[in-house]
Amino acid sequence: MIKLTFRLFLLFTILALFPATAALAQSTHSVWSTSPLYLIDFSTNTQYSSFVSGDMATAWTENTTNAYFRAYAVVSTTLNYEFELVSVTGTDGDEINGLYDIKRNGTLVCNNCVGKAYGLSGSVGNYFKLYVGTPLGYAENWHYSGYITSRYDF
Repeated sequence: MIKLTFRLFLLFTILALFPATAALAQSTHSVWSTSPLYLIDFSTNTQYSSFVSGDMATAWTENTTNAYFRAYAVVSTTLNYEFELVSVTGTDGDEINGLYDIKRNGTLVCNNCVGKAYGLSGSVGNYFKLYVGTPLGYAENWHYSGYITSRYDF
């Protein structure tokens, strides 16, 4: 009887600790870019590949809804874009799925639109992509991509 009690206690202890161990093992990443590559304005059907400046910062923990993504591109002194993650539906080691807001010159042009950022597992020098559709569903309408200039994984 003592052996059975000990075995049951050991089994429950392992089962109780396993989820905590799995949570501690989750990978967290932060990817940054100071080099935009390409941008598509879906509402004006305009494509840009030349920029005055641009930045992107993202951080996420795999398989959670803990994520941040923000990209900013200055096309000219009179034209800029901002892509911002406002709600997360899922993440893995390479992508962040969720709802994004897009602003042109500070004016909201796509609100809570379904999108995904991917290529985020690449090393420095590789590029990532963000595609955003409409509030009703994912599509490769709006686009922002850039070269990864730094990354931190922990």
